[in-house]
Amino acid sequence: MPDVISFARGAPAPEALDGGLIARCTEAALAADPTVILSYGTGGGYPPLREWLAAHHGTTADRVIITNGSLEGYVFLLEAFLSPGDLIGLEAPTYDRALLQAQMHGMEILAIPMEDDGMDVDALAAACASGRVPRVVYTIPNFQNPAGTTISLEKRRALVALAEQYDFWILEDDPYGHLRFEGETLPSVYEIGGPERVMFSSSFSKTLAPGLRVGYLIAPPDIVTTLTTRANQTYISPAHLPEAAVFEVCDRGLLEPNIARVTELMRVRRDAMAAGLPLMPEGTVCTPPEGGFFMWLELPDGMSADALLPVAQEAGVVYVAGSACFTEGHHNTLRLAYSGVSPEEITIGMERLGRVFAGA
Repeated sequence: MPDVISFARGAPAPEALDGGLIARCTEAALAADPTVILSYGTGGGYPPLREWLAAHHGTTADRVIITNGSLEGYVFLLEAFLSPGDLIGLEAPTYDRALLQAQMHGMEILAIPMEDDGMDVDALAAACASGRVPRVVYTIPNFQNPAGTTISLEKRRALVALAEQYDFWILEDDPYGHLRFEGETLPSVYEIGGPERVMFSSSFSKTLAPGLRVGYLIAPPDIVTTLTTRANQTYISPAHLPEAAVFEVCDRGLLEPNIARVTELMRVRRDAMAAGLPLMPEGTVCTPPEGGFFMWLELPDGMSADALLPVAQEAGVVYVAGSACFTEGHHNTLRLAYSGVSPEEITIGMERLGRVFAGA
């Protein structure tokens, strides 16, 4: 069997990880603030990074909690802000871990269909009008995981208007927004809706390094206080060393150049995968994204990405079956991550996929 090429993991390629940058900034952080960094700290995270993030987003530090990746903030919200049986709006498809956690926490799920320009806000409006009003709508607005779509400006405004009309919260999760290859940068839902209607989460996992495990959530101060208590109860203190290293990267103005470098690495990989799309079965639907990590394929009716996954693995390529990103059905869909492998591996992997699907 050939070496397996993985299109399954949404992680940066090794070339995107600048160990020298992290080492220099870690050393600088330890030199500047060793006692605080190496001691137990506050549950909200390393204070200088909270201050930097607050200034970056035009808010105050009491609205910022630093988390172990952005998913942890989402989980804390499920546990502290919502209750089992509450209705939560999730895009369909959505990030599989967000769906799994909502299910594990006993939430009722309102699946909101996706269109080429992001969430079908009209479908959400119809659900609300019928009485199915979610307490929170979770969205990944830019280069969505898994669909790769970006919510249009018109839809962002419509989503905020709907939240105001029916009094629900929006949780905007934006780990990919800075990784834009082309097209216009749009204002965030948070910027449009404001801090009393929209909570914002992001992560340095895609723009710096996932192993640092540094994400954050912006929410009203009372919610941040509740989540900080939950963090203290869970792990006593966050890991201040990686948080301090991230602060040094940000404070020294080194984040933006790193983002530009990573973006170009991802663009080359997106282009390599797009070049392989003609090898997919006739009738396959895929719109290459304008940024991010992922490409979403809908195979012709009658084909099952679930059933073909073990065949693909035997042929030396793996992907994520799209059905994992829905509450049910959609077995003809799949997510391909181009982020973690080289352009040469992408070319070979797409050739292998083409042969697997051709033999189905």
